[in-house]
Order: sequence, then C-alpha cells, then structure tokens
Amino acid sequence: MFNKLFDLSIDIKKRMLAVLAAAGFVSNTLGFTVNIAVYGVNAVTIACGICAIIIGLAGILGLRSPKVKFSVGLILGLINIFEFPMLYFAYGMATFPYMLLGLFSIVLFCDEKKRGVLFALGMIYDGAVIGARFAFSDYIVQYDDSAYFGSGLSAFLISAAAVYYSLSIIIKQYEDQNKKLMELNTNLREANKLDAQTGIYNRAYLTEYLNGLVRGEKHFCAALIDLDNFSSINERYGLPFGDMVITEFARIINNSAGSFGIAARYGGQKFMIVCVGDVQRIEDKLENVRKEYAAFSYSEKQEEFTFSAGVEEYVHGMEISRIFRNAEEKMARAKIKGKNRVVSV
Repeated sequence: MFNKLFDLSIDIKKRMLAVLAAAGFVSNTLGFTVNIAVYGVNAVTIACGICAIIIGLAGILGLRSPKVKFSVGLILGLINIFEFPMLYFAYGMATFPYMLLGLFSIVLFCDEKKRGVLFALGMIYDGAVIGARFAFSDYIVQYDDSAYFGSGLSAFLISAAAVYYSLSIIIKQYEDQNKKLMELNTNLREANKLDAQTGIYNRAYLTEYLNGLVRGEKHFCAALIDLDNFSSINERYGLPFGDMVITEFARIINNSAGSFGIAARYGGQKFMIVCVGDVQRIEDKLENVRKEYAAFSYSEKQEEFTFSAGVEEYVHGMEISRIFRNAEEKMARAKIKGKNRVVSV
C-alpha cells in the first residue's frame, strides 16, 4: 500500500485512496495501542483493532481492483459513522479530536460533488452523537481524570499526526506532479525548437537564436547551405535514401557547429550554420563539412555529393531578414557559378 503513495503513474484517485488507507491504518493501530494502555482490553479497544484491519483490507482491495470509490466510501463511513462516534460516546470530550479528524477526512477525500453534502451530514450526525452522549451520561462508565487526560492527549497527538501525515503526502504528490509537468513543459519547449526529421534546430529557433546574438552585440557569420542536385539524388536512389542524406548532412553540420554556434534546418534541403567569429572561421567549418559529406557519399554510392553555400557576416544594425536575404543571394550566386562552392563576398 505504502509504495503507491508517490507513484505518479498510478491514477490520482488510487493514490488518494492509498493516503487515506495508510493514514487510517497507522492512526487506528496507534489508537488501538493507546486504548490498551489507558483503558485496557475492552469492547471499544477491540473495535478499534477490527477497524484498523478493515481499513487496511479496504485499501488493498481498492488498490488492486477497480473498486476505488467503494473502498474510500467504506473507510470514510467506518470512521465517521461508527468508530469516531463510538469513541466519543464511550470516552467523551477526550476523544473529540477524532470527530474533527473524521470531518477533515470527508473534505480531503470525498468527490467534489458530494463533499459539501457529506460534510453537512457529518456535522449533523456528530452533533447528534454529542447530544446523545450528554443525554445518557448517567448510564456511561466514568473514568478518572488521569485516564481522560491520557486519552485526550493521545487523541490530539494521533489526530494531529494523521493530519500532518496526510497533508505531507498530498503536498509531496502535488510537488512531484508539478515537477513532472514542469519537465514536460520544458521538453515540449525544447521539442518546438527542433526539426522533427533531423533533430537539429528548426528555422523558428534559428531566428530566435540570431536575435539573441544581435541583442548581445556578438560578431557572427551565417552560412546558408543548399545540397546540390538533391532532386536528382531522390530520383536516382529513391526518397528513403534522400531522407537518409538529409539526416546525415544534418548530423555533419551539427557536429561541425560545435560550441561556436548552431546548425539549423532552413527548409527542405537547405540548412544554415551560424558561427560566432569571422568569415574565415565559418569557411573552415564549411570545408570540413564538404569533406565529411563527400566521404559519406563515396561510402554509400561511390560518388561525390556536394553543396553550395552563401556566407553573410553580421554588421552592427543589420536586421535578421537582411542576413537571410543576403545569404540566399550569395548561395544563388554559388549555384550560378557551377555549384560546389562557397560565396562570401
């Protein structure tokens, strides 16, 4: 039962049942022990022990079957209709904290639609028990002050411990759930930055990244790359191989970008490398990409695949749209000049 308390893969209703059953079982076991110490073995003490067993079994039943509502209802009904009123009727105000604990359990563990009605009924029922106890006080066994003190103190401590235990577990569950949601949101935000096919950054994040560099007044260059004759590769070797080329090229440029910048998919067979530094640095990176891309193509199809690129160097005050436009124009010139080259001026 206890290992279900923090397992977030389990339905929230079952986890709440685990809290109720665990708190109820532990509290009843402590109460049973205290009753023996204060009042000895009597009918009320035995009833408390039986209630502890029933609560434990109800919790196990609900956690191992679909009968969650039945188990919650059984436990709440047992403590609010029978056990806590019985303790109050037998021992009086010394056990009044238990009745408050029962009302607290209704608020904490009942369905929202039933909570208000059941709480009101619980108050009416407890009021009737208090009135009946007063009316029949002459017929109820009276205990000495030390017994009442011990019973009252134990009732307060057990009730306080049960409230603390229940709320601590629920708060811990909430914190764990909130942590999971935050991690999920973080993962979703990261996923929104990535291209689904290649796993490198997408154009939306590329723009965001460039804006950050501009705001930080960084000196950088951007190279727009277009794979040469990619339509021909698809036609000759099929779309699956074309997808493989896209994915492999993305891996190559992503590794090349390293800690100096990022690689992103610009669209289709076009990519962009952004590198903090001067034109020479990004041209060196493009040369390494060219060699690795050629090695890949030779190993797969015994021919050289190439690319054309246009490099634009950022100048203070330049807009991002202009960086893209200038890089596209230079890449187009590289295509016109015969492909398989980098144009930076």
